[in-house]
Amino acid sequence: MLEETAVSSAKIMERMEATLGNLEQMSYDTINTTDQLVTLLGKARDYNMQMRDGTEAERAEASKQMGVMLDRLLNISFLLNNLSHQLENETAYQRETSYAICQIIDFLYGMTDIEPTV
Repeated sequence: MLEETAVSSAKIMERMEATLGNLEQMSYDTINTTDQLVTLLGKARDYNMQMRDGTEAERAEASKQMGVMLDRLLNISFLLNNLSHQLENETAYQRETSYAICQIIDFLYGMTDIEPTV
């Protein structure tokens, strides 16, 4: 039984490490994506000012660029939405892993006279 618990514990720890790596990468991706949003919104603000204050040609070009910006903003929004769902799933895996680790600790302490401090 103890050998099975050791194998199970190793698998749980591997899953936890993989999930932590995924969370770390998704957090990094989210930061980069929000940086893109900030940059695009700044450019959109500039194009908006050109549409308001520019010449007819500048307004036409700014309007065209605003359309491009809105398409990029929509694509980035979809990306962030997907990242949010992935982060939610990885967080749920972490919760399950923590629960499994607690069960293993309880089992191991149950084999001794020592009370767990967790």
